[in-house]
Amino acid sequence: MSRVGGAAQTKVIKKLGGGVRLALAQYRELAAFAQFASDLDEATRKQLERGRLVMELMKQPQYAPLSVAEMAITLFAINKGSFDDVPMNKVLAFEVGLHTFVKSQYKTLEEAIESSKDLSADNEKILIAAIDKFKSTAVY
Repeated sequence: MSRVGGAAQTKVIKKLGGGVRLALAQYRELAAFAQFASDLDEATRKQLERGRLVMELMKQPQYAPLSVAEMAITLFAINKGSFDDVPMNKVLAFEVGLHTFVKSQYKTLEEAIESSKDLSADNEKILIAAIDKFKSTAVY
């Protein structure tokens, strides 16, 4: 474990990572509780599903690390709930498709995130539009 921790993270990853850390912490707590519960309410089931989804998205293939921009896009999409309606078995394909789409259709956005290591308010609006456009046209 690194003693540097968050100090080694870029500004955009620090900013967007908090929501994911919270989702994972809640997932772990609920998962432990759910082992002993026979019937869970809808909100708890949705939160567990979202936690599983986030866990799946945090896995990176060996020798294929994501760029800062790709990580930021994924974290942003998770925080905005863009993955919530994607079937679990298609979530990784959706992520790859989203990255490919942004890279091809919104190259300047990706380059801006990569070079500044941050997500400005204007670029956040563009990213929301990009994700919405991808979701409306994507087959994943």
